[in-house]
Amino acid sequence: MENSDKKLGMGVAISRRDVIHGVTATALGAALARTHAAQAAKGPADAPPLANTAGQAATAATYPPLREGMRGAHPGAFEAAHARRDGAPYPAPRSTGESYDLVVVGGGLSGLAAACFYRRRFGPNARVLVLDNHDDFGGHAKRNEFVSDGRILMTTGGSAYFVAPDQWTENTQNFVKSLGADFTVKRKESNPFAQMGMRPATFLSHESGGDGQLYPHVRFTEPTLEFLKTAHLPPRVSQDLIAVYHGTADYMHGMTKDQKIQRLQTITYKQYLLDYVKVAPESLPWLPGVWCLSKTACSAWFAYFRYAPGFATLGVERAPYSPESPQSAAADFHLPAGNSDLARLMVRELVPQSLPQGTWQSLETTRVRYDTLDQPSAPARIRLSSIAVRVQHIGPEPVGMFEPDTRQVAVDYMHEGRCYRVTGKSVILAGNNNMIPYLCPEMPEEQKAALHKAVRAANQTTTVLIRNWEAFKKAGVNRVDTPTRFFGGFALGVPWAPNEGVPDMDPKKGVLVTFMTGANSGILNNETMTRTLMGYDMPDKLSMQEQFRMVRMGLLQTPFATFERAVRSQMNDALGPYGFDAARDIVGITVNRWPHGFAMAQNSLFDPPSPTGEQPYEIARRRFGRISIANSDASGQDLCNTAIDQGFRAVEEMVPHNYGYFNRI
Repeated sequence: MENSDKKLGMGVAISRRDVIHGVTATALGAALARTHAAQAAKGPADAPPLANTAGQAATAATYPPLREGMRGAHPGAFEAAHARRDGAPYPAPRSTGESYDLVVVGGGLSGLAAACFYRRRFGPNARVLVLDNHDDFGGHAKRNEFVSDGRILMTTGGSAYFVAPDQWTENTQNFVKSLGADFTVKRKESNPFAQMGMRPATFLSHESGGDGQLYPHVRFTEPTLEFLKTAHLPPRVSQDLIAVYHGTADYMHGMTKDQKIQRLQTITYKQYLLDYVKVAPESLPWLPGVWCLSKTACSAWFAYFRYAPGFATLGVERAPYSPESPQSAAADFHLPAGNSDLARLMVRELVPQSLPQGTWQSLETTRVRYDTLDQPSAPARIRLSSIAVRVQHIGPEPVGMFEPDTRQVAVDYMHEGRCYRVTGKSVILAGNNNMIPYLCPEMPEEQKAALHKAVRAANQTTTVLIRNWEAFKKAGVNRVDTPTRFFGGFALGVPWAPNEGVPDMDPKKGVLVTFMTGANSGILNNETMTRTLMGYDMPDKLSMQEQFRMVRMGLLQTPFATFERAVRSQMNDALGPYGFDAARDIVGITVNRWPHGFAMAQNSLFDPPSPTGEQPYEIARRRFGRISIANSDASGQDLCNTAIDQGFRAVEEMVPHNYGYFNRI
């Protein structure tokens, strides 16, 4: 280990580190699953057990949200699926002897909702099994927990908030209310750090051409003109950022409004910045991408729609309903542990023994009883660490028209290095669409081609537990933007308080710090992180889907140490002068990597419009025999409410309508 790493504390045993990287899927096999299980059982060395609802001790061995190191798509959660994708054989399945009314493949929000809807539709005696490849439920709606000073500190490990719940379908609103929550009622939100006078700041590191100073009261994504004129930035960068954020010239002078809009729709954001704003290529890394996209993966019009800078002087109205608009942001609903709170309520409905009754607020620090999720006598079961590798109908397809399809469906899955088979009268596939053609190769070619079009964005969010936040207080900051660094910034998380009360704001106690990719969790948003993960710059001439695939490969091959080193060095650089010491003060790190993150719609720059008007996601979600599809891909939107809507749709497809009339005779 180099001296610089020792100084950062890279050798300190803070958590279960991920030691399996860069190994091909076919080489892992059963040994990987057993290794992962043994590592998970060890858990964080310094996390004391806390009592859960039954009075038993909860540790990382029995309670996945406490696990640290590489999470999200953790080792052991995807290798068997990748092997199936690559055509590798899998062991002959052993029958479990289990038969269900419904088997759901995928325990994210859509899959859990589908399981709930099914049992509501067909009765409490309906037998349902939910399989999920991760060692925790919820999909991207993950919960990260840490223990500090005898307190539970929690945050989201993926899906962070509900987008405009007042605009959800009535069905989904009623479903959420019936679970014990009402997210249409705006909760009180405040930042006690801001009330203490702590503000965001920007740190300009030496390696990025800055002076190594912390500039208080400045968000780098909203830089003031005074900051850009006086900060120690490379001269051309300063000049270009002033043009982008505070320019007064119409960069498309001589064009009508309609011509401007048409042009913005046909060029990338990068082209607009280079060709119209006239920024220099070396200034581009100082400007973020758009949402989860790079500056070459979206049109300039989409960039303007999503509030990217550089368009204020064009005299063109922005299209309405942008998620970044003040009106939309005000309607969003944030929870202490993100959307995992909703996943927990669905799990409680399926397995009542897992959580006591009560509202989501009353259960915030009540831990799910994972030992109750897969009980043999229960009508609904949730089986984790189970990767589906094959889904197929048993028996011949009905030949005559109007004959009911009474076939069973076999589901083969890998669990702890062995292959098992269960059967179901019906199956709902609630994972990501790209995997479905490998599970069901018998599907029509048109449907498989449409399923393959659903290439998701790669995301990450990293959570760090520090033993106190005195350095933040001394610096007077609650957030630090770090332009052109691996992480675009980091921010203090507000400690949880019961019933939305006053949190414990003792700076001598531990707190969580969230490390963002850039403006959000999308990796392509940050050129430095993209370059580090891939080892080179993203080529310009690639489609959005190609860029997602390339950065995904880099993300899966990048070790935990890369993220850890960036966490430690960026905190030391910015807060070291105020007393922070990464080797001493960092207690735990959880990296939530999501190679298949946001579900994506079609991209107007790369995907031609459908000649029939039917979108690929509509073709992809067609029912196939006794197999239905429910996930966020099926809606073309990366929203939890549309995922729930798709779970409802998939269940309704299974309701028999024996009227004696048919849509084809």
